[in-house]
Amino acid sequence: MHGANDLPGLTVAFFRKGAQDAELSERMSFAATVVQITYTDVEGENACTVWLDRDPIEAEVGASAEAEIELAMSAETGISLFAGRVALPIAILNGEVTYRGPVRKFLRVVPIMQSFDFGLFRGQGTDLTCGAQAS
Repeated sequence: MHGANDLPGLTVAFFRKGAQDAELSERMSFAATVVQITYTDVEGENACTVWLDRDPIEAEVGASAEAEIELAMSAETGISLFAGRVALPIAILNGEVTYRGPVRKFLRVVPIMQSFDFGLFRGQGTDLTCGAQAS
């Protein structure tokens, strides 16, 4: 099982695995935005950026000035979101996730993520060979 400090890389791996499925990637690209996810309690590099404005979608560890939407959350909330235990709109309503920018663009495609490999966040299938390391 990976620790909280691996969360940006794990998030990148999650989106990169989704990008490998041509249909899922195309559907996620309908968001036409760039999203930065920051884990507020992670030491070191605590952000990742997901480009949902292209097909295939892309993700990299680190913040990007290109981000139109910025999400901030604790590592625990992030794991719960990506493991499917908490819905992003509810986490936003409860104040567990803060955002800047037109978050509705991302929320439109969040249901598509249910088809992604949540096993990465459940301690299963944690093989990150899909390229979580910086290229």
